[in-house]
Amino acid sequence: MRRKCNTCGKMATKPYVYHIVPAHKFPYNIPAYSKSKTKIKRADLKGDMKVAVYNYCDKECYKDFKEIHG
Repeated sequence: MRRKCNTCGKMATKPYVYHIVPAHKFPYNIPAYSKSKTKIKRADLKGDMKVAVYNYCDKECYKDFKEIHG
């Protein structure tokens, strides 16, 4: 799998992936777990539960991004 780096734009075959997962809001609307239910990938969630996925070449590229953008 090849992904484009969010910082430098290079293509990486084994990217460092960074996820930002939003917290649940009160009241907690967490559905009950069911083993037989079809699973939804994090990246496919919608609305308030949408997860941000960022790909970087490696950890050094991620650190450079954090230094630049705070």
